[in-house]
Amino acid sequence: MTRYRFLALSQPLLLALGLALPAAAQDALEAPLPVLVASSGQALDAFAVQTLLTRAGVEVQYDPVATAEKLEGIGTLVLAMGASVKGFGAAGITAETELARTQELLDAAEAAGITVIGVHIGGEERRGGLSEQFINLVSSEADALVVWPAGNADGYFDGVAEQRDIPLFTVDQPMQVGTVLTEQVLDQP
Repeated sequence: MTRYRFLALSQPLLLALGLALPAAAQDALEAPLPVLVASSGQALDAFAVQTLLTRAGVEVQYDPVATAEKLEGIGTLVLAMGASVKGFGAAGITAETELARTQELLDAAEAAGITVIGVHIGGEERRGGLSEQFINLVSSEADALVVWPAGNADGYFDGVAEQRDIPLFTVDQPMQVGTVLTEQVLDQP
């Protein structure tokens, strides 16, 4: 399986597009298909990620309240991080039950050898408050992170990626998430 599709010649192009090539990118990351997109915090970011991946040509399963049972046959779990009180209400859950569900999902993914990619595209408004506990949980266990710099002004994700030695991909605009994931992360035929 292809681990990274980075070629030495593509680095200048990536940098010109504003996509950071992290130091940890030299480490191996397998992100096989199929992909399940879920939420950690019930913000609409998971729906946006699923839409952007679909537009980029990746067939994805989407379940914002996915449980461990939903991981059967999945190669990569993409978790969009960010809390929404409205989202909790619509899903009929609390922050505590959402944290427990996220932890169970992460534990099951690890046990099954499923790659976990944490995505944060909510910007500064999805940092702090309720969101921070979901961000901390997913970031501490993800195999790679994809973030929008507006949500990384304090360098939190840079520090996590460096400390955990995992790839960190940045996108100039949230709309680039699908392209970055399909061209640089997900193993495709």
